[in-house]
Amino acid sequence: MLVSRNISSRLPAAKQPAPARLLRPSCYQLRRRSLSTHESAPNIFWPSNYNLKTFEWPEENLGITIAERGGFYPARLGETFEQGRFVITRKLGWGGFSSVWLAKDQKLQKSVAIKMLTAFGSREIQLGRMKEMEMLKKIASANPSHPGFRHVGKLLHDFEFNSFAGTHVCAVTDVLSFDVPGLLIHSNESRLPLKLVLKLVRDTLKGLSYLHDECKIIHTDLKPDNILLKPTDVEATVMRELSENPSKLWYINKDIAPDELPFHPVAAAPIHFTPDFDGDVGLSWVISDFGHARPHIPDQGGIVQPYALRAPEVIFGLPWGPPIDIWSLGCLMFELATGQWLFSPDVPTDLPREVVHLSQMAQRMQDAHELAPLRRYGKLIGVEDIEKLVNHAIPGVRPIQTMESDMEKYAKDHNGDSLMLGYTKLMRSFLTLDPSRRPRAEEALRDPLLTSL
Repeated sequence: MLVSRNISSRLPAAKQPAPARLLRPSCYQLRRRSLSTHESAPNIFWPSNYNLKTFEWPEENLGITIAERGGFYPARLGETFEQGRFVITRKLGWGGFSSVWLAKDQKLQKSVAIKMLTAFGSREIQLGRMKEMEMLKKIASANPSHPGFRHVGKLLHDFEFNSFAGTHVCAVTDVLSFDVPGLLIHSNESRLPLKLVLKLVRDTLKGLSYLHDECKIIHTDLKPDNILLKPTDVEATVMRELSENPSKLWYINKDIAPDELPFHPVAAAPIHFTPDFDGDVGLSWVISDFGHARPHIPDQGGIVQPYALRAPEVIFGLPWGPPIDIWSLGCLMFELATGQWLFSPDVPTDLPREVVHLSQMAQRMQDAHELAPLRRYGKLIGVEDIEKLVNHAIPGVRPIQTMESDMEKYAKDHNGDSLMLGYTKLMRSFLTLDPSRRPRAEEALRDPLLTSL
């Protein structure tokens, strides 16, 4: 099963609360559990004489302030923004620094998504410490005629408003549907059909080509959660979803007086979209979330990328560039095909996880020519015998198969699908340890495997 990842954690998607069901425990904190997609919005059991401020809210924590790196705004269904232009119709989701809402744009008469940053996130943007809005504006204007333009999340409008929590920066974007883990859960599958995976690889490369070549931007956070489906007919999908699965409020006991409840939280629900995997030619994938994106500048360094998807040059602390996004896509190709991670550097061991990660790379590659860059990397950071260090670590790490062995098993599971040979070859080119030998996104798009789609 694919997993949700971020810089600090890698919890399986199946363990993510979607949404959470809340019960009041003996302590002053609500516990969360997973909820099946068929259950309705859960109840919150609050006695009328209880101080609500002592509780965490069911989804994003509405109780933490800007001083605590929080400051969420709890929008209400039917609430308007920008002098009545945008009307809130649904809550789509939330993250560490924002919540996302479906809205009707009364001016353009279309459905849009509004990403409302927390007061803390908004302040970080205003102080120049977070670059997401800067990246979005550049992406929206660089070259709309480029083929990859339709495969990146685009800023349609932006605005600010003030609330009890502080100032909130808002980004208005296109409406998207499931991310990769969400689609798997919705479809009750552990892997996607190969044809859909190939479309994902092609569309992601188009988006990366636009980001790298036209915008001079490196995403740095390419992962299953940040690649989303765009419905073929957005308005029809939204209308059907609002009709068949209307938005829900979290249930509050009826003995709670209005003056005891500062606001009524809305349950998050993404726009469900079940594509025709074989016949839906209009289906497309979109790269989203540019909160960690960086401008492409020479000799850029620093730690980026989710750990299990981290490129070797980043692990070594060396300068990096657009090839790190290609590396991440290669890792995702393996994961999408096999349903398992390519690297799992957080295994229990006394060894540093960087060494574990490199030793897993050595096991996956098992090619002297491919492992040569490890020696060069080691010398650059002052470690003369990096291969000896890595080989010493291998016995202490859970043995793993080569990439080719796992891919051969997957091909057998699919009756030796003739596409798998080309798929494995393309994936292998993305996972070259030497970043200078990885293809650019535009070059990879010329691969016969993708041009034949």
